[in-house]
Amino acid sequence: MAGPFARRRQAKKDETELGTELWRRSHDWFIRSLDRYWQVVQEVRAEGRIPEDELNGLVNAGNVLAELAPRVRHLCVEAHRQHPGTGLQVPASGSDVHRILSRAANDLATTAQAAALFRLGQASLHSVGRRAEKVVAAVQEAEEAAEIRPGA
Repeated sequence: MAGPFARRRQAKKDETELGTELWRRSHDWFIRSLDRYWQVVQEVRAEGRIPEDELNGLVNAGNVLAELAPRVRHLCVEAHRQHPGTGLQVPASGSDVHRILSRAANDLATTAQAAALFRLGQASLHSVGRRAEKVVAAVQEAEEAAEIRPGA
């Protein structure tokens, strides 16, 4: 866990790179959805009712989703740089990227929901995987719309 000074430094960096409104919210929504996914995985692990191979499937999907976080941050940083603005007004020139990033964050939240339903025995692991694939596809689509290569 980061201390108060490290958190403050990160907050200042985030404000500089992402702003305080539109692109920061896009980034934070994705990260909150990813955090929720991992909370569900931890609940599944703690209960110990799911077979190890199925738990590994949830963890593997989570790892793939976690690998997207730096890419989403890079997208939002570049979008803020290219389409700065104040407030939550989406600049016309950045509307496609914003729309796709919003879909990616929403798809990730839905993936967390599918994992929770899997935990309750009301959804399959395959359902979680399909939803995770949609998140990956949306991030790739956002990179294409922003003309950003992964890892660039």
